[in-house]
Order: sequence, then structure tokens, then C-alpha cells
Amino acid sequence: MSDNDEHGRSALNGAVDGTIVAVRRMFYVLGDEVDRSEGPIEFTFHNGATLLLDSGVDGSELRIRSAPWRDPFEPLVDPVNIEYVAESGKYTAFDVTDEEPYSAFTGRRVDAVSVVPLPDGRPRAATLYLGEAVVKAETVADEVIVTLIPA
Repeated sequence: MSDNDEHGRSALNGAVDGTIVAVRRMFYVLGDEVDRSEGPIEFTFHNGATLLLDSGVDGSELRIRSAPWRDPFEPLVDPVNIEYVAESGKYTAFDVTDEEPYSAFTGRRVDAVSVVPLPDGRPRAATLYLGEAVVKAETVADEVIVTLIPA
């Protein structure tokens, strides 16, 4: 199944009937400060499949992928990148599976999904329906805003 097929919709549709076993969030880290207000979200399912919801390069599209998030700065060995990260920060992955409110979604099955498209058909937002619980990820001005509604 190709991630680029229908702008990642095949990866999103592939999550249906999957049971969430792990959740990662990518938060922006600068020094000791962690901005937990926005950032990509990644789900791992019982069958080993992954669903990543991230901002596209243009800041409007929601990028939907079936591959785990990869830190573009790792390994952090280039002196230019080291200086940049020290001065500006970078996204870092955090396992939030056991943290509230994410832990309320662990063990839940994805019943259905939906997409809100941009005018050109690319996704702007995606929603996962897990019984009465809902996870929505949407791009807003270059950021991925995740809304969690536990049942």
C-alpha cells in the first residue's frame, strides 16, 4: 500500500479495524523547554502497522503516512545542525502511550476515519473514530493541532 496513493488516504483507511497499542507525539524542544501544544502524532497498531499524521511541507496539507516518524537531525553529528538545534530547537518524539489523555485511546479499535480536504483534494484534517472516542489532527498555519476526545 503506497503512502502517496490518494494523498495518504490508503494509509488512513488501513487504520480501520486496527487496535491502538502505542502513541507517540512529536513535540518541539528547545533546551529544557518542551512545547506540547502542537506537533505530529503517530499510532502503532496491534498488527505492527503505523499511522503518522504530520504537517506537509507547504504547511497546509496534513501528511498521512504508514511509516514511523524519523528525526531528520539524527544522528546529530553535523556541526551546522548541532548549532542550529542548540539555538532553534527541533521536534523530538515522546512515547505518550501511558500519559493522559493518550492512555484513554490505548486498546481501542479504529471504527472509521474521515478526511477534510483542501480545495485541491489534499487532506487538511483527518479524524479517527474509536467508538465514542475521537482523535482529530489538522494543519493550522504550519502546525499540526491534535484534538483528543476520550469516551
